[in-house]
Amino acid sequence: MPGDASTAAEALAQAEADLSAGRLRAAQRQARRAARLDPDSAAASVLLAATSVLLADAGCPRATLLLPEDPKSSLASDPDAVRRHYKSLSRSLRPDDGASSYPAAAAAAQEALRRAADAYAALKEERDAPPPPPTFWTACAGCRLLHEFDRQYVGFRLTCPSCRRTFLGSEVPPPPPPKKHKAEKTLAEMQLQLAKRRGKDHKVPQSSSSDEYDEPAESEVQEEDPVSDHSGQMTVEDSDFYNFDADRVEKCFKRGQVWALYGDDDGMPRHYALVEMASPGRQFRAQIRWLEHQPDGKEGKPCGSFKVGREAMVSSVNVFSHLVACERVAREKYRVYPKKGSVWALHAGEYADTGRPKYDFVVFLSGYSNVHGISFGYLDKVEGFRSIFTRREIGVHAIQYLREGDVGMLSHQTPAKKVSKGESSALPPGDCWELDPASLPAELLHA
Repeated sequence: MPGDASTAAEALAQAEADLSAGRLRAAQRQARRAARLDPDSAAASVLLAATSVLLADAGCPRATLLLPEDPKSSLASDPDAVRRHYKSLSRSLRPDDGASSYPAAAAAAQEALRRAADAYAALKEERDAPPPPPTFWTACAGCRLLHEFDRQYVGFRLTCPSCRRTFLGSEVPPPPPPKKHKAEKTLAEMQLQLAKRRGKDHKVPQSSSSDEYDEPAESEVQEEDPVSDHSGQMTVEDSDFYNFDADRVEKCFKRGQVWALYGDDDGMPRHYALVEMASPGRQFRAQIRWLEHQPDGKEGKPCGSFKVGREAMVSSVNVFSHLVACERVAREKYRVYPKKGSVWALHAGEYADTGRPKYDFVVFLSGYSNVHGISFGYLDKVEGFRSIFTRREIGVHAIQYLREGDVGMLSHQTPAKKVSKGESSALPPGDCWELDPASLPAELLHA
């Protein structure tokens, strides 16, 4: 009916505004409403398909392609059926001639089409990849956490990815398999989740990380008593707008990149590593070399000069936070300082009730200079949002300076994206940034 078509057009206009403001879920709701009111609307159909792809788990190719989870479905194992589904999805993501009326929706469809193509390529690679090598489960005698290693290392002296202690790789019973319709995690995965403060129960990594190994040893096996109490586990809501996990999926890793990794103390990304080799796919592997702060050779200091150090092997993307913008000053030497526009955390004491570290968050307004230091402005959390921050306006003190001797105040860089706002945005005036919840203390993660 004409009235329904008119109302559908209003819904599409609202969806366009929501997309421009970065409100993807709100845009999907409006697209679904428009498709219900006007089933013949090609624009509503394209936008509904695009938002469904963009809201899917970017780290799971099957989810991105909107494939059913039912293992009995032909789409679960039939390559031809998956190929036909992908072609059908691609056709549904191609805007019609009226796309010029909705530029944000057209851009969303193009991005969804790109993600679908990448997901289909990843599925084909998984199908053609050789089967993973056999593994075994062992427990660190120091921190009592379970880890999974390649079976060829049974009896070797291994290094625990969590506490860095060495222990003899003695086989222990594997953890119980996941129950139907309920995601369970190994002890090692729970430790990673705690360290990253990313409690996303719907994402269960396939394996824990193995770090490195030494020569075989015949020393006695220490008492093994895996811990089962996880009362300290922290859960984190998803970010408000931007999907930070999409920036650290397997395909993002390339040789020669420097990445920040989460630490073991409070889970913030203070450690740096150079990627020497990365092999994405079902069995992700990355050969890395830790960056050691100079001249003391320590890890975990966020700024200064660094030298490439010891090697390690990592088999999980969950320990990585973000790409590091750094300067290569020699063959195996790097220099890391805040860049203009980057967001960092400053040490600000501890929370009185929990004793956990407290931070101030700042955005840098210039690059670092040994003579003049670096200018920055403080950020304040916006009420009503989980991880949205805006500039703190305090008159003549709105711009502060960090001198060379004050660099020790820096804790870690926090991945951040500037938020675009539409006319009906609920965000305050002025620039706003969304910070990665995985690099925020648990005390800030509430709307």
